[in-house]
Amino acid sequence: MKERRRQRAKKLPSATVDRGILNELPSVDKWEKTDASVGSKRESIPTSEVAEEDNAAITDEETSIDEETEETIAKASSLVQAQRKSVDCLTHVRKRVEESFPINEAAKGLAEKGYFVYDGFLSKAVDADSENEDAVLGDEMISEMFSESSSMLANDKMQRDITRIADGEFVAQIVGGENYVLCPRLTEYVVSMTRHLPPLLNKEYDVIGAGDLPKLDSAASMGSLRLYDRKTKLGTLSFLANPEDAASDDSVSERPFGVVCGDSDGTENDSRRLTAMLYLSSKEWDSSNGGGLTMETDGQKVEAIRDRIVLLRSDECSHRQEPWLGSDDSGLDQASCAIVHFIQG
Repeated sequence: MKERRRQRAKKLPSATVDRGILNELPSVDKWEKTDASVGSKRESIPTSEVAEEDNAAITDEETSIDEETEETIAKASSLVQAQRKSVDCLTHVRKRVEESFPINEAAKGLAEKGYFVYDGFLSKAVDADSENEDAVLGDEMISEMFSESSSMLANDKMQRDITRIADGEFVAQIVGGENYVLCPRLTEYVVSMTRHLPPLLNKEYDVIGAGDLPKLDSAASMGSLRLYDRKTKLGTLSFLANPEDAASDDSVSERPFGVVCGDSDGTENDSRRLTAMLYLSSKEWDSSNGGGLTMETDGQKVEAIRDRIVLLRSDECSHRQEPWLGSDDSGLDQASCAIVHFIQG
């Protein structure tokens, strides 16, 4: 065995170690920094530039956060203001119905004549203290309701009344829900009237002994809007009438008398029993601009004056709606009427 090992050792070449290489290596307790490989090298960036970039990034982020915060605050503030406005309008209508509206006179008028007329329903100053508060709020509410009706027409949210095609009138339902944003003040008016007027009238009917007057529901009603647009009327007349009569209001035919529910045979299938009509217009609108009603029983003419409310028995009071006229003067080319039909309870 020893002999074989000696023979193998003779065949293998001997290894020679260069001591110079060993001398050049650092000792085991020293570490020499070497350059990183090409793939892992990073470009050296001055510390000041890195700090500036970091500060700029932080500033941009803070600016973005500030803008988002301001936007959120603005939306929240707008929502709070809208809610306060809604509560103010609902409350104002309630106070007008409960505190200033002559409910006894209204009940007597409905029992005796079938209708009742009252001016300044939302904007009349009740006393000196309220002149600069309730009256101003009511006047602003009337203006907003009128503006909403004009906006609905401009945005194609109203339908042409084809039964009066030559009269330039449009109609729309006030239903709330998704359509609340189209007419918030009008919707709040209908809601508050429905909630607060029927209970007072029902009670007053009992007080005056008007047992034949139907009791009204305070949980449901039908709200609608009617608007007159002079430009539409004149445009229609230019097609339907003679050229020389195109700009004349004399071509409008007289309307017939009737009740809200239609003829007497239709009242059994119609639950409407009381109709409230609130006229909306500019402050300059007067009797010369048309509109309003004529009562058949006594011939009483009721002009379409701003903030005038008319209560009439839907199934009994025969009346005629007079055509709107308006004029080309500013603010007199449109007028509207907010209508609430109270149903039998």
